[in-house]
This record gives sequence, C-alpha cells and structure tokens, in this order.
Amino acid sequence: MLKFTRVTKAVILRLFSLFVFLLLGLLVANQYILYKRIGLARAVSDPEGRAVRVSKLYTDNEKLREQLNERIQQKNELEESASNNVEVQKVLKAEKEKYEIIAGQTGVQGEGVVVNIGHTMVLTQLVDFINALRNSGAEAIAINGKRIITTSAMEPFADQPSYQIKVIGNKEVLYDSLTRPGGIFELIINGAAEKSDNIILPKYQ
Repeated sequence: MLKFTRVTKAVILRLFSLFVFLLLGLLVANQYILYKRIGLARAVSDPEGRAVRVSKLYTDNEKLREQLNERIQQKNELEESASNNVEVQKVLKAEKEKYEIIAGQTGVQGEGVVVNIGHTMVLTQLVDFINALRNSGAEAIAINGKRIITTSAMEPFADQPSYQIKVIGNKEVLYDSLTRPGGIFELIINGAAEKSDNIILPKYQ
C-alpha cells in the first residue's frame, strides 16, 4: 500500500502539471475571445445581448484564474513533498529500472536458473517454453547468449541443435516450475535446470 501511495503521488503531480497547462491554455484562449468581442462591441453599437456575453466572459476568466491559482498551489505542494521525500525518489528510481529491464535497455544481473536443452525445439515448443518461464516469474531471459524481450521474434531461435537459456528471477520458484511433476519440462520439453546466484545477461540488441 505504501508503494502504491508514493507512485500515485508522482502520477498525480504529473497530472496536475498537465491540468495547469490546460487551464492556462484555456485562459489564454478565453482572453483572446474576450478581447475580440470587446473590440467588436466598440466598433458597432453594443446591444444588450453583446454586453451580457462580454460580462459572462469576464466572469468565466475570473473563475479560470481562480482554478489555475489553486492548481498551481497544489502542484507546488506536491513538488515540495516529493523533493523532500527521499523514499519516494527511491521508489520511482526502482520503477524506472524495472521497466528498463523489461525493455532490455540495460544489462541485468541476479539470481535465477540456467536451462540446458541438448536437442532442437520447433517454434511452437520454443514459444510455449518461453511463455511458461515468463508466467513463472522470469524477469529477464537470454537464449544462447542473446537477450530477448516480450516483442522479440522467436523464429531465429527455433530449430537450433541445442540451447542454453539463462533466466533471471526467483531461483526457487523457477526451478520448481521447471522440474516438478507436471511442470514445464514434463509438459513441453525435456531439459536440465541449475540454480544460480549470479546470472549476468547482456542488454537487448
């Protein structure tokens, strides 16, 4: 719950910033319309209806200014709160690093399993195998030394004579999902898995 609150605070801050700019743009546009209508009112005789519309524009502008000032104040308060909270910054940094890993933008190191398969896999087997690993909590995967991500095409890896697949994630959960009765090895493809405390994967290329 604490993590959700901190991340939400950062999201709210961004939304407030966007809302401030939207209000500012609306205020400028409204001001332009106001000046245009006032000029038109001066150029011709001003009937009662025109005066009412101009008066309403003045009122609307005042309301927009009040809303804009309120949002700016709230935005400043959130910025001050976020800048003074080191833990919030740590959470945001961790989230950024997490998505960089998912996208393969950086190399990654951690515990996991090393899977060795001594025979070929057709495309459907390979896709099922990789999806099963992801469903078991794989955070990063490399096939024969090449990092893959969720959008990677599997065709180049199919029908190879053998495979070494390195997987970063909870090593106990991954190992169990592979080797238990009814697990990945039994259902999809035979192989051998070894737990490791230090797996290093390159960034995606």
